[in-house]
Amino acid sequence: MSLREKVKNYLSKNPFKGYFKRNRLRPPGAVTEERFMELCIRCARCIEVCPYESVKRADLFDRLQIGTPYIYADERACYLCMLCPSVCPTGALDPKLKEPEKVRMGLAYIEQDKCLNYLYVKDENAGGTQGFATICSTCYNTCPYTDEAIRMEQFLLPVITDKCTGCGICVEKCPTDPKSISIIPAGMGNEDLAGLYYQRSRKNFKKAEEAEGYSGDDAIKKKMSIDTAGEKPEFKFDYETTDKIDGWTE
Repeated sequence: MSLREKVKNYLSKNPFKGYFKRNRLRPPGAVTEERFMELCIRCARCIEVCPYESVKRADLFDRLQIGTPYIYADERACYLCMLCPSVCPTGALDPKLKEPEKVRMGLAYIEQDKCLNYLYVKDENAGGTQGFATICSTCYNTCPYTDEAIRMEQFLLPVITDKCTGCGICVEKCPTDPKSISIIPAGMGNEDLAGLYYQRSRKNFKKAEEAEGYSGDDAIKKKMSIDTAGEKPEFKFDYETTDKIDGWTE
């Protein structure tokens, strides 16, 4: 095996890779991933309090995140009951977040080459040569914020707006196989977020460059120079801790 292949295999096994995957979401109110991994103590309170059994423990396949809470939208979506943020003892989930419409776990993305409505309209515009006769409005009908987070253009084509909470209900209920819609988690950069939302991001990057901000290697060096050390928040536990455990020796 060549050195290049060895390096490639090693990097592919890097446990810090793959934090962000489609349809794998942190519970509502989760802080940034880096901060979340510092604060989460894997107490499972968010898992236990969820009435919909939406919050699951990360398993061995999630590597260093094992034991931390995740919502797997294609299996069971978040129904925005907002119980989990208030029971988190460390602040990994923001306890101040109470309004479900302010949740931003991610953003839905429609796979237009799989969505029945997009395929139908495409076929109709081409003269109906393929014979697509099935249309679907499941994502639109199941969204808790119809006409706000998702709207229909031309009465048929579902379009996601930046008011999407990323709850994943549309993903869970989508009838196509494979799914025609997925959630891109907050913090995951992805050019699939096309249209107005992505164009807005590109404009913001362009403005930053025009303002002579940091970019490329300069941005990396600047970030590396930032001291992340500081005081941690004081955690309040409703149980007593012990400094020593019977039978253990220092």
